[in-house]
Amino acid sequence: MKKVLLFLAAALISVGAWAQATTYTMITSQNELSAGDKVLLVGYNDEGQAFVMSYQKTNNRHAIEINADGGSITTEVATSASSQTEPFELTVGGSTGAWTFFDELNNGYLYAPGGGNYLKTQSTLDNQGQWTLSMDGEGFVPTSNGGAEQNIMRYNVTSTLFGCYKSSSTVVGLVYIFKAGGAPVIYPEPSEYPTAFNGTADKTNVTLTWNSSAGAQLPRGYVIIGSTGSITLPVDGTPIVNDLNANDGHVAYNVMFGTTEYTFTQLLGNSTWTFAIFPYTNSGEDINYKNGGTYPAYSVTIADIYGIVSANFATDLAPFTAYNVTGDQDWYASSYSGTTFAKMSGYASGAANVNEDWLISPDLFANGKYETLTISFRNAYRYEGDMLAVKISRDYDGMSDPNEFAWDDVTEFFNWSPGEFEWAESGEMEMEDIYGDHIYFAFVYTSSATAASTWEITDVEVYGTGWDVVSENEAVSFNLYPNPANSSINVVAASACELQIMDMTGRMVMTVNAVEGENTINVAELESGVYFVRMNGAVVKFVKR
Repeated sequence: MKKVLLFLAAALISVGAWAQATTYTMITSQNELSAGDKVLLVGYNDEGQAFVMSYQKTNNRHAIEINADGGSITTEVATSASSQTEPFELTVGGSTGAWTFFDELNNGYLYAPGGGNYLKTQSTLDNQGQWTLSMDGEGFVPTSNGGAEQNIMRYNVTSTLFGCYKSSSTVVGLVYIFKAGGAPVIYPEPSEYPTAFNGTADKTNVTLTWNSSAGAQLPRGYVIIGSTGSITLPVDGTPIVNDLNANDGHVAYNVMFGTTEYTFTQLLGNSTWTFAIFPYTNSGEDINYKNGGTYPAYSVTIADIYGIVSANFATDLAPFTAYNVTGDQDWYASSYSGTTFAKMSGYASGAANVNEDWLISPDLFANGKYETLTISFRNAYRYEGDMLAVKISRDYDGMSDPNEFAWDDVTEFFNWSPGEFEWAESGEMEMEDIYGDHIYFAFVYTSSATAASTWEITDVEVYGTGWDVVSENEAVSFNLYPNPANSSINVVAASACELQIMDMTGRMVMTVNAVEGENTINVAELESGVYFVRMNGAVVKFVKR
């Protein structure tokens, strides 16, 4: 019995040692690497959040979120190749110009096989598993010596994985190496501000560009601050969090060093915005901003135009809502080669299926009415099937079966993809003289049991001009009857005026010189549908049967 107890105690000690966390410190030069070093490979998203390389997927390496504040990571690492929740520690081999990264749990070297954006492991070592490391700021650009076209190891921000890409790829996430041991290096503030800080405005979007900071101490990243008032300087030791809600007249966003362009979207219209950029080193409580002297600034006036919807479906379908009328397939968010989009296909289980699926916008008048609306998007499709439709409604309730409401088809006003997943710019459809208290638009997908195309939608933008926050209850209303109507309507005018009748697209279909008192208006020639009558600044909806 004593021998058994001694064995159990030894086992517990062993397990405790095995589960002990290790601290890894970011290195900024390959001169800090040696064969035998234990390392973690890390990427950062645009907001500066760290993601560490994890388990081997079929064709690439998964990445999981991890805390890397202060330039160090303290964590337990995976002990099984099947682990999907822990970082995978790699062992460095080779030397400058031919480094290797060995995954002991998968008994293989990381290598770039080519033929796709693949990063795999193989037990035998060849030049595909030997890497040349070049620097870009604090990050590395590992390039396989094997000669495959997709030979540059990158962190893919959109797909949250590590893969290998062509030099021409839009996936450009750097690889950061954290080595076991050491203490975090605390850097002084950056030597210089970035130069040539400038911008251009497009509706409510402002694209800012700059040249990277130079000098002896390069930054880790930049924070860009925008305000309709004065710029508040960043304070050392207090990281500024990303804030893209421009409704309060203030925005802020962090980007990594090496980035030279960023676009703020849906800024407040009819306002002058000032932007400033501040480089920084370190992170967390050690963050050190360059905030003295004259910082780069750029000002621009946004016209009387307002961003209502901006959607590229990077993580989900918001702010759109999917409504499935028929079929088992649904709209969903997807991505390919760095482009994110909403996707719908009725093809599943090796066959086309009957579907009707709507992707519906939020109420475009939720925050007030606009005199004009402009809608644009990008689209792509492949395979035989029905055309994607775009429809507009002024009486949809935002939640029910859309077929129970009136919708106008405006598909013809847009440009469409020629197929083979070739992206097309829709162009802009502008709506003027818009009446009603609500307005929705939707992408409507249909397929049959014999043909089911695949459609992709992204970069949906809706802008409005002539914002009016007057609500329906504040408007002067008038009586209209009967409603619904078959051949005529009666309205009571407080004074002589022009009465206008609009259809669902805002198109004027009739004008009448109304007299003071009761007026009977012949609407027998109007097609069945929903119409709006405007008189003396008030708008009333009626249904023509």
